[in-house]
Formats: sequence, structure tokens, C-alpha cells
Amino acid sequence: MSDFALMRQNMVKGQILPEEVTHLLVLEAFSKVPKEAFVPRQLSHIAYIDENFPLNANRVLLRPAVLARLLQALNPSQGDKILYIACGSGYGPALLNNMGAHVVALESDTSLSQEAERVIQELKMPLIEVVLGPLEEGWEAEAPYDKMFIEGSVEFIPETLLKQLKDGGSIVTLKRIKEGCVKAFLYIKKGSTFTEICLFDAFAPLLKVFKKEKPFIF
Repeated sequence: MSDFALMRQNMVKGQILPEEVTHLLVLEAFSKVPKEAFVPRQLSHIAYIDENFPLNANRVLLRPAVLARLLQALNPSQGDKILYIACGSGYGPALLNNMGAHVVALESDTSLSQEAERVIQELKMPLIEVVLGPLEEGWEAEAPYDKMFIEGSVEFIPETLLKQLKDGGSIVTLKRIKEGCVKAFLYIKKGSTFTEICLFDAFAPLLKVFKKEKPFIF
């Protein structure tokens, strides 16, 4: 077993299983997908740290246990069409590819999008389409989606994204409730209404395009 394979097993056993992640497809994906391929080569030796992994000044790969719990809440299954918003270097979409989901991986940062495209092509993951565009606009060309994943924290979810979700579909993300308070949420669409379910405490940087505008006060 390679050093990285051992690191993956230790991540699953020491970080993810203790957080009550039991979804077999999720556990298998974390055991197989080489996270070290999705971080800068000079930092590959710390790819499996038990915390958010910074990609640039504003973006991270989520802490493994948080990412696993969110994916478990999303409950992906083979054949699902999933819009993955803020895909970063592509690790999250790669996990979903391993679970048999078809993923549209949306990224607004050109360098991150190019890196995701490169790694996904090298790893031969045919179920992922990397696209470049504004995160808050989603990707209408492939809508509607069974599910959505937003990697990062938000203060709101734009109507544009909600309209691209199928009836009965779901979204998982982290929501900033107030300064210093971020929680994971699952949203389920039923007709014109959305049920919001709070899942657990977590942390990720705020995606600026999902920040509420402050009301103007005279």
C-alpha cells in the first residue's frame, strides 16, 4: 500500500467514520479518490489534514469530515445529475464521479477551473463536465438538476439556482447565520416551497457572490 493510500484509509477511519458517516458510496469514494492530486504538488504530503485545505485567498477544500457529512446528507445515487457550485480544484466532483453521479462542476475562478479540468482529465473521470461561469447563475444549459452542492458558505441561495433544481431535488451547503456562526443545511424543493433542515455546525469562508446586500439606511 502506498503512503497516500494509507493516508486515505487513515482519513476515513480517523476523521470521517467518527463523525457518523455511514453512507457506503461516500465512504468508498473517500477511500479511493486521490485527494493529493487536487492540491498543489508541493503540499501533497499534507493533503489529508483534518481541516479546511486552502486553495487560494478565499477558497478551500472543505475539511474531510464536513465534506463527507454534506455528501451523506445529499444522498447521491448512480445516475443523479448534480450541479457542483464552486468546485475548486475538482475534488468534490471527483468523489461524486466515483459514486456514479453525473456532475456539472461550476467554477468562476479561471485558474481553479483549468486545474480541475486538468486533474479530472488525467484521472479519466468521464462523468464530470467542468464549466466556467458566475457561481450565482448556476448552469442553465444542463438544467434541471436532481441535486446541487455549494462548496463554501453562503448567506442566501439565489432564485436563479432554485429554478434550476428539479421538484423533489435537494441542495446542501454551509450557511452563515451571523458573524462567527456557520451551520450546514439541507434544502428540499417541493413545488414552489423549500424545506430548510439544519444539520450541524461547520466552517468555510463566505463565497462573496452569496453575501446579502446590507440595506441602505438614511
